[in-house]
Parts: sequence; C-alpha cells; structure tokens
Amino acid sequence: MASAPPIPPADDPNVVHLTPLDSRYPSRLRALPDPPASLSTKGGALESACVVAIVGSRDATIEATAFAHNLATELARAGVVVASGGAHGIDAAAHRGALDATGRTWVVAGTGCRHCFPPEHAKLFDTIAAGPGAVLWPFPPDSVARPGFFLTRNRILVSLADAVVVVQAGARSGALHSASSARKLSKPLWVVPTPPWTRGFDGSHQLLDEGARPLTSIDILLRALGAPPSHQPIHQPIPRPRAPIVDVAPADLPLSQTESTVLGATSFAPRHLDEIALRAHASVHATSAALLTLALENVVVEGPPGFFRRRNASDR
Repeated sequence: MASAPPIPPADDPNVVHLTPLDSRYPSRLRALPDPPASLSTKGGALESACVVAIVGSRDATIEATAFAHNLATELARAGVVVASGGAHGIDAAAHRGALDATGRTWVVAGTGCRHCFPPEHAKLFDTIAAGPGAVLWPFPPDSVARPGFFLTRNRILVSLADAVVVVQAGARSGALHSASSARKLSKPLWVVPTPPWTRGFDGSHQLLDEGARPLTSIDILLRALGAPPSHQPIHQPIPRPRAPIVDVAPADLPLSQTESTVLGATSFAPRHLDEIALRAHASVHATSAALLTLALENVVVEGPPGFFRRRNASDR
C-alpha cells in the first residue's frame, strides 16, 4: 500500500513559525515557565475561551472510540475547542467528532511541520489546517517522530487545555503521561469509568483510584465548563455492522471471520480505516491487518491514503 507524502510541504506559505515574542504565539503556552522556544502552526488562531483535550488509546475499543467522537461533537457544538494529538484511535475520533459538528479542533503533532505521523492522517491534518481549526508542530520542521517527542507533545497539549478527558487508557498508555501533566499543571482531569472486568482500561482504573473525576455523562463535563447541556448519556448507540458481503471476493478465496466482517464494512466508495473499524466492530489494528490481506488479494484498493474501497470492474 502506498504511503502518504509528508505534509505540509516544506515551502507551504501558510505554515507560520512563531516564538514567544510573536503576538500570535499561543498565550496559554507563553504563560508556562518554560514555553517552547519556537513552534510551527497552520490554520486558525490558537486562542479560545475554552479548550478540552481528549486523549486515549490508539487501539481503543469500538465503544470508547464512538464515545470520544460523540463527546467531541457535543463539545464543539457548545463552542469548545477539542484538542488532541492526531493519533489513531481516540485522538482521531475526537478530531473527526469536532469536524462533524463544524467546530474547531487543534492537533498537537509529534513531528516537525515537514512530516506527518501517522502518515495516513495526512488528509485529516490538511482538513483541520484548512480552518477554523489548526495544526501545531512544536518541533523543528525536519523533525521525524521519536518516542521522546510524544512526551513533549502531550505536555504541550495539556498546557493548551482547560480540562483533560481520558476516554480509555491501558496499563502503558501514553494518555497516562497526559494525565500526569494535567496534575502537574493543575488542570481538571476526567476519566471515563468502565466495569472492572473490561480489558484495555487498566490505566483508566488506576487514574480513577488516584482521584481523577469520573465522567459519567457528557452533561457533567459541560456543566463544569459552564456550557449548555447536551442531554447525551455516557453510552451512545454504536452503529451495528452490516451483514458481511463476501461475494465480491472470488468464491474460492478463503477469508477469516474478521476479514469477511471487514470486507462487509467497506463499500465501493472510499471509507476511512477508522470508519471501517467502527462498522466492523473490530480494533483499528485488526482492521488494518485484514485490509492489508484483502488488498494483497485484490479485493479492496487503497486511495486516498488511509481510505479503502472495494475493487470494481474498472480496476481490473
């Protein structure tokens, strides 16, 4: 499968490079004892009366992903800026939820402005950077993704927010670092509670045990922010997958149950990986692996990057 080119281009005239001395430099970052010496940004202004950071696992459950999307939608409708890190899973769902509400969302990227990570989110970043949202790169332009950069990214993300919501965190989730930064910066920390037997939420349970505020409804958060209530419960209906349609594939092509379900969640129109995973009730990792197999078998094709559709007669 083709990889996405870096975005934005090195000569993109719409990318602005700022220092704390520039009036356009985010005031929330300038107030830090050690603000980033420089950063790059593209899109709308990085100022707002209210900002909420939504963070969580890259390999999140379908229910957690759907809730992150719904939460971001309601926050954006209330005029709140939704900030996140642009990663797979919870981050991407939060950004798309704000976009679906035609609201503002900010990406704090883990690279310099001449690169995109993950590369398949290039189109998502471009959509956000078109405004009124914005993409912020707190590293030199040629910087590629490195593990230590994401710790810095998380701290900057939290610094831009008035409150932090952890939708799902595993035992070693990067969201735990965001939560730690929230405590150090005295930012309200909210965590979506789950039953103790639910897998993949060990970090969430730990944060709640340590005193994080349980987010049991979207209204509770909106009231705390002084925003109008949404009357949306914590658990939103999850779209059920359509019955798998496997007759597109050759009759003699053996497909696993996951591959069949993922194929049934695609269509002849391109759908994003995250949407396919949501429809198939599968993790992003499992969906990506199934799509790779289907692409190698010439059952689906990728295009644009991160989007997949069923192969039709004109592709043969």
